[in-house]
Amino acid sequence: MPSAVPRPTPVLMRLTAVLLLAAGLLLAAPATASAHTGLRSSEPAADSTVTTTPQAVTLTFNASVLGGEVSVTAPDGTPVGAGPVAHDGAVLSLPVTLTAAGRHTVTWTAVADDGHTLDGTFVFEHAPATPLPPPAAPATGTPTPSDAAAPATGNGSGAGSDTGTETASASSDSGGLPGWVLPVAAVALLAVGGLTALRRR
Repeated sequence: MPSAVPRPTPVLMRLTAVLLLAAGLLLAAPATASAHTGLRSSEPAADSTVTTTPQAVTLTFNASVLGGEVSVTAPDGTPVGAGPVAHDGAVLSLPVTLTAAGRHTVTWTAVADDGHTLDGTFVFEHAPATPLPPPAAPATGTPTPSDAAAPATGNGSGAGSDTGTETASASSDSGGLPGWVLPVAAVALLAVGGLTALRRR
């Protein structure tokens, strides 16, 4: 008679179940890691060279994010952001004003739906086909020659007015009789009248 096949013991069955469960967890781990939110693309793309001047830097993730921050700096380290970060589902966008050619650095952070914080940095080269206009020079506030001459003109006109007034006053005084002429004339008339009366007597 053939020998009977031994049946697996309960301990062996439990050990097999544990091994199968561990293998399942190991296989599921990469899938779970790949499901985490990450940066899918950007505009401008990382390490790219753009010949046109972008109006914004846009980051697109592979899943929705709760929000984030984006900063862009010029080759000299000056921030070139021109407004707040716009958030729309899986997209973050920062308006920019690029004023120089060269390598620009993008630094970003984002919060995934599960609360996981993401961050990263990349660069792109700005090589505009046409030269960018130089920034406008600030006003210095230096007075112009016309402004400097204005007070002198005002003082001259005032002096001329005073001189004209004095001249008019002098002319009006010289045109009238002196104040002593009338009393003297009255006395002379009285004297002539007295002499005439004495002669008639």
